[in-house]
Amino acid sequence: ILSGGVHSPYTKYEEDPELRKNYSVKNAADGAGFYSDLFFDKLAKQPSNQGINFIHSAPGFVATNWGTEMPFYLKAPVRFMQKLGGKSPSKCASFMVEPILQCASGDIGLVRPSSTAQGLFIMNEDATSGKLTKLHTEEAIESVWDTAGKVLGKAGIALDGTCNN
Repeated sequence: ILSGGVHSPYTKYEEDPELRKNYSVKNAADGAGFYSDLFFDKLAKQPSNQGINFIHSAPGFVATNWGTEMPFYLKAPVRFMQKLGGKSPSKCASFMVEPILQCASGDIGLVRPSSTAQGLFIMNEDATSGKLTKLHTEEAIESVWDTAGKVLGKAGIALDGTCNN
């Protein structure tokens, strides 16, 4: 659960995948969502993961306790906006859990944006099917997968299930 279908692509994923030269809050947020789509799409298409549904969802604006630790001059407007326009955590949870419950009956209730039999589902904040970004390509998937493998490899974690120690 992060930003399925609502984030922009991080366009410099090939030349600066770790945002070392192009860091900004927007690029970091877009990268997190874009990379999640790409990474989980790769996982969803692996033969060993057939029968597992990967869903990247966007919960939307939820009235949680986020912001309670902020100074009063920030906390007051945040809490006001949450009460005014945020959905309750229980309503959000019911939307986020809906595909899991529907899957038990044999229908997840979502359509894959790639129009294929395999791959990632994108779910909007109202539990409807979402879309992928235009830069969601096989090349982008492989680029992000390779970068993730290199970064995780530094910690001794291999994406192919083996240990790099």
